[in-house]
Amino acid sequence: MGKGEASSGRNPFGLRLLILLLLAGTLHAQEPQGNIAGLVRLQDGSFPTERLRVTLESHGSVVDITFSDLEGRFSFNSLLPNAYSVVIETEGYEPVHLSVVVNPATSQTNIIHVILRANPNGKPRGAPEGPAGANPDIVDVAELKKKFPPVVIKEFEAGKKAEQRGEMDAAVRLYEAALREAPDFYPALNNLAIRHLQKGDVKAAEAEFRRVIELKQNGAQAYFNLGNVLYMTRRNEEAKQTLESGLRLAPSSAMGHYLNGSVLARLGDSKAAEEQLKAAGELDPKMPQVPITLATLYLQTGREHEAAAMFESFLKQFPKDPMAPKVRVALSKIVQPAPP
Repeated sequence: MGKGEASSGRNPFGLRLLILLLLAGTLHAQEPQGNIAGLVRLQDGSFPTERLRVTLESHGSVVDITFSDLEGRFSFNSLLPNAYSVVIETEGYEPVHLSVVVNPATSQTNIIHVILRANPNGKPRGAPEGPAGANPDIVDVAELKKKFPPVVIKEFEAGKKAEQRGEMDAAVRLYEAALREAPDFYPALNNLAIRHLQKGDVKAAEAEFRRVIELKQNGAQAYFNLGNVLYMTRRNEEAKQTLESGLRLAPSSAMGHYLNGSVLARLGDSKAAEEQLKAAGELDPKMPQVPITLATLYLQTGREHEAAAMFESFLKQFPKDPMAPKVRVALSKIVQPAPP
């Protein structure tokens, strides 16, 4: 048998190792790349009525172009650490230029929310009922109006507008001003934590996310945010428990299932990891990191045929994704015929 294996010219372990090295950027433990996941809403909170062109720029140059889906979702994936600008310019609305700093060492995915506002020549669509936080389930407008004075909400709104203009330092100052008036104002605390995470201050972000959970224990996104921090700092068991708490509150969260699947894969529970990653893909088929992470999991567990099928699915669905060239090379290594 040893002689037969040698004559085949194929070493399954060596092949898997080679492919994993090719795809090292897809493994969270080694990943040098990050993602931007965005959600667009109109000023009145409704969905856009059409797919919107979204441009990603860096230092004045176009990096990538995508289109939002009919629920306003869009994403840019496998991005190198850098400062980017998300640009949306569509007729009837004020242009959006939102700065985002991608730093995978502190946050794998930057989640942004964009509010499209009618321009003076556009048809008015109504004013928002109240502040919109960086995580929608963090904010309950009626609850905020009952618990906090108008000046606090005004400071928070100003902080959100500063973010939309790309003025991140100003946004932080405004969130801090809101918190000086009301230390328990959890939407500002949550957004401040996100800013700290993007700047690499993981310790401050973790403390703030924990405080958000104390103040609003039924807010699932705060658990996902904290779980992401715990995963990045390799506290895997605590990350798993935290993400599961979030999923009990929001069982239909694709990002929650994806993060939990990533944690379970690191913990070596490949069966549960697979279930979680598949759930994420079913809930949000437009997450390209799901098939890549699943394929990587299959490679790690010696399931090359299933990995190849997942790579093929990824290339069919996301042919222009920045990771597509690496995936094509990895796929060729799996399906190439054995030498005679």
